[in-house]
Amino acid sequence: MSDDSSDHRNDQLDQPDFLDMAVETTADPSPHRRRNTILALVAAFVVVAGVLAAIIIPIIGASHRRQQQAHMTALTDCTAAQREFATLNTTYTTTISSAGKLARGDEAKTVSEEHATALTSKIDHIDDTHTVSSLTAANCTADMDTAALTDLSGRFTIANTSMVNRMRDVQTDADTLQQLVEGARNADRRGELQKELTFANTVYARSEHNAAADLRAALQVQIEQAKAALEPTSTATNEQINDVLAALTKATDAVVNAMPLDCELTACVALTFDDGPNKQVTPRLLDALHAADAPATFFVQGQFVSGSNKQLLATMGAQGHEIGSMSWRHRQLHTLSADELGKWFHDTDEVIEDAGVAKPTLFRAPDGAWSEDVVETARADGQSVILWNVDARDWDAKASAADIADNVLNGATAGAIIALHDGNERTVEAIPQIVSGLRERGFHLVTVSQLLTDELDPGTVFYARGDTAQDSLPPNGNEPTR
Repeated sequence: MSDDSSDHRNDQLDQPDFLDMAVETTADPSPHRRRNTILALVAAFVVVAGVLAAIIIPIIGASHRRQQQAHMTALTDCTAAQREFATLNTTYTTTISSAGKLARGDEAKTVSEEHATALTSKIDHIDDTHTVSSLTAANCTADMDTAALTDLSGRFTIANTSMVNRMRDVQTDADTLQQLVEGARNADRRGELQKELTFANTVYARSEHNAAADLRAALQVQIEQAKAALEPTSTATNEQINDVLAALTKATDAVVNAMPLDCELTACVALTFDDGPNKQVTPRLLDALHAADAPATFFVQGQFVSGSNKQLLATMGAQGHEIGSMSWRHRQLHTLSADELGKWFHDTDEVIEDAGVAKPTLFRAPDGAWSEDVVETARADGQSVILWNVDARDWDAKASAADIADNVLNGATAGAIIALHDGNERTVEAIPQIVSGLRERGFHLVTVSQLLTDELDPGTVFYARGDTAQDSLPPNGNEPTR
């Protein structure tokens, strides 16, 4: 038997090893296979990149939009806080100034020197350097970043809160002192007679050529009787003092009623409207004022006095209203250069005159924010600066028509300048209640020029009749009303 194992083994050695071939093929692929592999890898990369782009790009876009929205929100919030700051600052300044005048007055010191001294000390120790004064020149601008806007808005808010708290604190003490003063007046009829005598003398002096001679002669008789009753040697009883007071008051009223309206002698207030004319709302406002037979003063923006709005100014003048300037548009003017400021005044005067209205002699700074440069520009333009001492707060979106009316009626005093806004429908709705309420309280509605007769002076800053930033007194030095 032959042994063929050796041949069998050789046959096995001669056959190709497919495993080895596969390995060789994988290790050294053909050019065609390599190309396919590369293309597959590229395709996979493109797919992955596309998926990542579809996920990442919207995320980046959304983040950018969020940043833009956050910046817009911060700018809006900052502007609103700044506007409230400017308005509150005017009211705050008025409140502190009025309280200071009360506390330092001889009458308050006589009634209660303790209360007057305490109020004076409280006012003197107010330090607004950081919370208020440092912000009067600050301005929210679009080129500020979100963080800076947020920080400035927060500072305005803190200042607003500080002013409200201080006003409340000071006003509480001022109200207490005022009540003591009023109580003393009521208790001392001789004091009432002296006050009426002072007023009667003013009426007599101002009535020359303005009232009938017989009425003035009757008043002179009562003035002499009042003087006699107030002599230190007089033995007049309280009942007799009351009789003299009643007769003097009657004679004085007769002369006042015979004279043309004189806001030095009569309790007058002026309604003022800012930021118009508004094509949609101003006609309704004029209708409401016309129906109430109430004159007003409109401080207009030059940018709005064009086209059909010019006719609105003509209508205002025809209805007996007064037109003043707010310069070209609503912006805090102390941020402008001297040249820009002068141009805004001039351009506004020009468009108002082009509407057929006289060149304005009254100017109101937007938001009540003024500086010495603004005042000097107004003076050079022949305009008095008119602010206010009663804020209707109709700029507050949360204030209803009833709220606006209450703010006016609760704040009005003789000689007040009341700040409202043209273009606000809630303000138009409040007009009937405002006008009737003021008249029920004995106030006569007049224009600003009528209110400030004998006081107007270019460059003087007025908060009310007899109340200026320069703290000037009425020219005759007398108390304006009873």
